[in-house]
Amino acid sequence: MSKNVLYQGNTLGIMGIDRNGKKLILAAKEAGLNVGVYLDHSEPETTKQADFTVIGNYRDKDKLTEFGENCDAVIYETAAIDSIVIKYLSQYTAIPQGLDPLEIMQDRLMERAFLDQINVNVAPYVTVISLDDIYQSIDSIGYPAVLKPIQRGVGEDALMINKESDIARAADFIQAGTYLLESWIDHTAEYAITMAIDGDGNHLYPLSELQYVGNHQLQAVKSPVTVPDDMNKEMKRIANSIGDQLGYQGIISVNFYVTSTGNLYVKDLEPGVSTSGNIFTESTNVSQSEQQIRISAGRPAHFIHETQPAIFLIGRQPQLSALERQVLIRDNWKFSFFEPAQDSADDVLAYVWATGDGETVDEIQSQVDETGVWEDDAPVEDNESSSI
Repeated sequence: MSKNVLYQGNTLGIMGIDRNGKKLILAAKEAGLNVGVYLDHSEPETTKQADFTVIGNYRDKDKLTEFGENCDAVIYETAAIDSIVIKYLSQYTAIPQGLDPLEIMQDRLMERAFLDQINVNVAPYVTVISLDDIYQSIDSIGYPAVLKPIQRGVGEDALMINKESDIARAADFIQAGTYLLESWIDHTAEYAITMAIDGDGNHLYPLSELQYVGNHQLQAVKSPVTVPDDMNKEMKRIANSIGDQLGYQGIISVNFYVTSTGNLYVKDLEPGVSTSGNIFTESTNVSQSEQQIRISAGRPAHFIHETQPAIFLIGRQPQLSALERQVLIRDNWKFSFFEPAQDSADDVLAYVWATGDGETVDEIQSQVDETGVWEDDAPVEDNESSSI
């Protein structure tokens, strides 16, 4: 991949930002860059720091052309932007993260084929296009199983099939196209290795543990965490193999399932700045947003070292009043509040970083538990990494 260098005053375009995009915009501004944002809907609270914002359909070629021609490089904050859109933009501007890696990560079948090629353990799967295919394939996959569209971001994320009578429900789930039917991995923990990949190699952040509740919602991220040495080595080997062979440059997270017997599976790959990666704003010396901007501008990734243990927590509508009380009494917590996007109990209203002076993650967890802010959230198993 050729190195595209952005200098002070050059313009970086960002496609499709969410609430994590504000820090990405600010990091680009601090790096001396102008920033353009392309969205399919207005997000003034998030984009107000940008130099310009284009609102338009992601298939509007006229607006995409204008956007691309006004940017020296364009990045995607998440994998939610269709690779077809990024491919079109590549005619007019540089794409530092690369196009081929995005195509692989947006297509679940291509992603699994890539992981199989580099000898990575993934859940058993088959491809299906109809109910008959599911009935014929379920014996080889077993129950429970998960039905997912091949293309990420198409309709509902997944349908759980626990028994034969559940297959009939797939009639309303399956539309035209190919779907992935894969075994559900009954796991006891989920972990992530986040990397900053530049032209010189892979720079790994400390291992983090992800905890989900409710309807596949991310609630907490802890770092650093301890796992058996052989598991830690295998996670790093897998992450480095992916970084070496995917052809991607920028921030990417490799998400893992771990079973009760210690078996390790790769759940998925998550390119771009992620919600879970916000843990590193307080637990390391350099945030994921800063790294993404450095690499996108053709600059070397910053070295990474752990600065303190931390727990990153998601605050939603039910926790808002309790969090407002914690703001007044917690001198070792940091808070970031958001305008509600919709009037819903699931709406994310705050990010919280709980840290401690010389304390361990377990001691910080005791502080979190003592507040009772999240005590009504019962853990559940999660199917998709990006659900927040």
